[in-house]
Amino acid sequence: MKSFTKHFNGLVSVVVFALLLAVAGCNKGGGGAKVDVSAQVAILNGEDKDAKVDACAKLGEAGESAADAVPALIGLLADKGEDGLVRRMAAYTLGQIGPKAKAAVPALKLLLGDPVREVVTQTLVSLRSIDPTSVPKMDDGSAK
Repeated sequence: MKSFTKHFNGLVSVVVFALLLAVAGCNKGGGGAKVDVSAQVAILNGEDKDAKVDACAKLGEAGESAADAVPALIGLLADKGEDGLVRRMAAYTLGQIGPKAKAAVPALKLLLGDPVREVVTQTLVSLRSIDPTSVPKMDDGSAK
């Protein structure tokens, strides 16, 4: 039963993340949503995981206008949650902020060794959005 619960919780996390990305993606091209960044940062500094995930989604909708949230988002990259949802959403939001989140690049690079594959994938996408030169080169085995 423990195994089922663990897998079910993981599936729920993936579905929630996909829905949040879909909602955030609906705002593309609008120049960023109006978001009270300081209120969302206060939520990021709280204890409620679901509220943190929601705040990340809202800040992601705001895009580069949420740049003041970068220090709080960097702090979330060290979240210890096993499912990685908070780390993944923080990485996503930093990518949505774009080049104004350049201070996060060193912390994002540390996530490339994360045990959760989805966190690593989102981290690579975010690094590419923030600073394409920061994405590590992949060895395809063709060098001899």
